[in-house]
Amino acid sequence: MAVMLTGEAQVKLSNGLSEGQRIRVQGFLARAGARGDARDRLQLHASHIECFE
Repeated sequence: MAVMLTGEAQVKLSNGLSEGQRIRVQGFLARAGARGDARDRLQLHASHIECFE
């Protein structure tokens, strides 16, 4: 599932993330688009990201 980040702070935080790193994300779900295959994909629009060590 794709996680969409908005805002300068969220984007800066994401630059420090590594593949396989554990995170907790809060936000809302939305469809990726209105037509074709995009209609079947979900995106999580993140409002909060928490990293675990």
